[in-house]
Amino acid sequence: MSNARRILLDTNILLDYIVPDRPHSSAAATLVHMAGAESLTIFVTPSSLKDMYYIARKYIDEQTARQYIELFLDLFVVLSVGQEACELAARSDEPDFEDGLIRAVAEINSIDFIITRDRTAFQRSTVRSMSSDDYVHLFAQ
Repeated sequence: MSNARRILLDTNILLDYIVPDRPHSSAAATLVHMAGAESLTIFVTPSSLKDMYYIARKYIDEQTARQYIELFLDLFVVLSVGQEACELAARSDEPDFEDGLIRAVAEINSIDFIITRDRTAFQRSTVRSMSSDDYVHLFAQ
């Protein structure tokens, strides 16, 4: 699996999957279905899972939100957010600390792409960011 693309999903992509009337839900669903492919490893952070759970509860009940967490834990690899990532995020030029954490985790873990709807948040990262629509268009088979 060493040649597999490594992508990190931002919180907004998880929400796009859970809430079907969001603008990019179709591409998010395609990404989730791509999770089992040998050519792709999908990562998330604990903070994205936490934020997704909190926000999703506005749209779905607690039991369903927990089922989504379990699904994501089965499909994705959860990356640690440790001291190094927090320090990098605190010192980064990202205006938003949460985005700084995503960026730091992606850079520390040699992620190929950050998949997000907020590409401007990661313009200064050494990891390329792209929308779920663009990723699916380029890599879905």
